[in-house]
Amino acid sequence: MSSRHAPTDRLDLALALALFVGTLALLMSTTQMGFTRDESFYFHAAREYIGWFRALGDAWADGETARAFSQEVVDAHWSYNREHPALMKTLFALSHELFHVELGWLGVADAMRLPAMVTSAALSSLVYLFGRQLFGRAAGALGVAALLLQPHVFFHMHMACFDAPMVTMWFAVVYAYWRGLDSRPWSVATGALWGLALATKLNAFFLPPLLVVHWALARGRGTTLSREGAWSVRLPEVPWFLVWMAILGPLVFFLHWPRIWFDTFERVRWYIAFHLQHVHYFVYYFGENLQHPPFPRALPFTLTLVTVPATILTASAIGAWAYVRERARWTARWRVDEEGEGQEASAQDAATTRPRATGWLILVNILFPIMLISAPETPVFGGTKHWMPAMPFLAMLAGFGVVWAGRRVVAGWASAPARVALHATLAAALIAPAGVELANNHPFGISYYNELIGSHRGAAEARAMRQFWGYTSRQAIPWLERDAPRNSRVWTHNTTGWAWNDYLKDGVRTREDLRSSSLARSDYALFHHQKAFHHKLAELYRSYGRVAPVHVVDVDGVPVLTVYRRPERPKKAPRVKPVKPPVESP
Repeated sequence: MSSRHAPTDRLDLALALALFVGTLALLMSTTQMGFTRDESFYFHAAREYIGWFRALGDAWADGETARAFSQEVVDAHWSYNREHPALMKTLFALSHELFHVELGWLGVADAMRLPAMVTSAALSSLVYLFGRQLFGRAAGALGVAALLLQPHVFFHMHMACFDAPMVTMWFAVVYAYWRGLDSRPWSVATGALWGLALATKLNAFFLPPLLVVHWALARGRGTTLSREGAWSVRLPEVPWFLVWMAILGPLVFFLHWPRIWFDTFERVRWYIAFHLQHVHYFVYYFGENLQHPPFPRALPFTLTLVTVPATILTASAIGAWAYVRERARWTARWRVDEEGEGQEASAQDAATTRPRATGWLILVNILFPIMLISAPETPVFGGTKHWMPAMPFLAMLAGFGVVWAGRRVVAGWASAPARVALHATLAAALIAPAGVELANNHPFGISYYNELIGSHRGAAEARAMRQFWGYTSRQAIPWLERDAPRNSRVWTHNTTGWAWNDYLKDGVRTREDLRSSSLARSDYALFHHQKAFHHKLAELYRSYGRVAPVHVVDVDGVPVLTVYRRPERPKKAPRVKPVKPPVESP
């Protein structure tokens, strides 16, 4: 691509805003997912953090504001879940306090999840703007569709976790960096956004070296200063984005997290060491039990191939091939006029433009997150969410692939209606199958497998992992509340006690008498189908004396959760006090 990318105008900004609002409305209307294990921890962390803001308000009212910034007060509220930065958990806390406690507009979970959904909606706008500047409006809009219609991505966009917000931050940093190759203000924005990315999740530490490698490809030759007939000097170009990342990144990271205001070096060292020595959780990978490295290098590539809808994979492959095929022409700059038609710049214009190596930028941002997880020592327990930063770039290529294929096919057609009809048909071929899959799979996003493996049933036959996180109990609660006698005790298995209580606070569970308990004391048991807990299933069979469930939650006939009811316990005979025989008289 040339440095003179297609500029955005007011219409594009309006479309980006419309996509933000539409995406947020879609996410807010599809929050039927249960609470994941991680969410229950972050809900609790948010409640801890909000206590500090209340303490700050009290100190302010007393005229002793400095009291709230003492180490004693800070550590009392910010020490829980210290293994992750505080930005998103703080937003969860403030959103809950405003939209649930103060205004009463949202339930507990929706208020906590709102910040993640807002950042995901912002990602839709950014994908459109980047895709529009590279490939045109239609491609930008289709790129957004190709992102939202990935069931795994769509699922995580709702979660009060850090994975989807990290995807947004990663994409925003890369986009700002790309714009900043010829703009000092965008370089400043790159530094500030990287600070927010650091405040979101550990993944952000990988961005600077990744961008430096790309910058070397795009601008590594430097700048030549010459005086005709006298001298010529080649100076290295200053990577201003890196300068601002070095200044603003650590500053934003430090300011956002009260816990590291004290014993900064030691606490940051502990945070990084925690992830460098992260525990390896059990993963079931096509019949192979993975818990200790080395892990298969093919794992993230294989799972990407079978968890992204096939039409999106196909369209992105076409887009990548077309990009490589057309890159010589695009050296001249891709312009998009008001009708969305592309045209080449003049040869003179092409000679004066400065390269951005955009193709390389897209390629490394698709491959790097996946290759990082393919390293044999990297933990693999998080499934596709750990390389989700690659998906917006894959989606942009999918949008371009559809538009490019349409243009090549209709070239030379005289009939405008026929051209429009063909473009619409190709767009529907991308969107419709993925949309149907998303609708049929919802709300079990991380259980999705695509057509290439035979969907859910094919994945089950291939012994692929069906789920993790213990979130599917929500779909069993209505049946449980109808069937269970009063004061029944429930073993909730992989659903945490905090999550079970939050179902009650949120109105999902209406019966307060259904309390969680140990398996041995329970009357009902919820078993989440995850190979790591196979030993628990055997323990359940022994405790209940039966193997047949009384209720099943399934996706396309594949169980994701089964409910067991303990047979009625035999009643003990009442104790009878022995009666002494009468003493006979002589």
